[in-house]
Amino acid sequence: MLPQVENIQKPENESFYVGKFHANWFQRAWHYHPEFELLLITKGHGVRVVGNNRSAFEEDDLVLVGANIPHAWFSAPEFYKEESTLYCESIYVQFNRAMFGTRFANVPEMQSIQRLLNEAKYGLKFEGNKSRIIKLLKNIMDSRGLDRMLKFIRLLWLFEKGDYSAILDENYFAKSVIYKSVRIRKVNQYVLNNYMNDVKLQEVAKLAEMNVSAFCRFFKKMTGKTFSQYVKEVRIDFAQQLLMNTNLPSNIIGFECGFSSVSYFNQCFKSISDMSPLKYRILYS
Repeated sequence: MLPQVENIQKPENESFYVGKFHANWFQRAWHYHPEFELLLITKGHGVRVVGNNRSAFEEDDLVLVGANIPHAWFSAPEFYKEESTLYCESIYVQFNRAMFGTRFANVPEMQSIQRLLNEAKYGLKFEGNKSRIIKLLKNIMDSRGLDRMLKFIRLLWLFEKGDYSAILDENYFAKSVIYKSVRIRKVNQYVLNNYMNDVKLQEVAKLAEMNVSAFCRFFKKMTGKTFSQYVKEVRIDFAQQLLMNTNLPSNIIGFECGFSSVSYFNQCFKSISDMSPLKYRILYS
């Protein structure tokens, strides 16, 4: 499954975003964004996915996810049952590292927080006593202005002083497509926005500021696959999501995901998924 970029709009006159999620289940949205995210689960349980790591989460799970790391929280199956009275809830803070500025970020008192943010590129799970952090996170929801900023800095300080561990390792970044280069990230975003249409190689090469032949060599070297194969994988990835989460007929799904014929869609789907669309729907829906 390929992650989608999420555009976070922070409130006007505020340097970071504080939010609360409350619903019957956590939405199945595999995404990433340039902002860091500190997230506390206050209700619910299931599977947390950060990069290529899948781990169980439960109430009071607390993580700090660095910039551009794909992540998602998937509720356990019982949350999706019609008769379920369960619900999920989380509190989260999203912020850009640049909010601290260069001078303030480099003062001696901020060095421990700088170390924490450097380590957050691997995703961090807090494993120590969370009581003070949880209390402060809940309190920050009702704070404003300088009071909120000071509480947020203290929040990061408490996290850094506590017991935490990395979720990812260096191998993840070596293999992940979106970390290959800025050009690859631009191309990835273009394909995610246009996979249902005719993706033109000339336009993509222009986006990467290369001619077509140079771009094809560059893309193959960086990803280990041809650009056309990558586009097919993106389309099949979205087709898999539609098969799992909708009742659309597979032939309609093929056209919705940019394939020109049903036979070609079925051929590509089987070569990538090792099974037919029908079998995939039965197995995973």
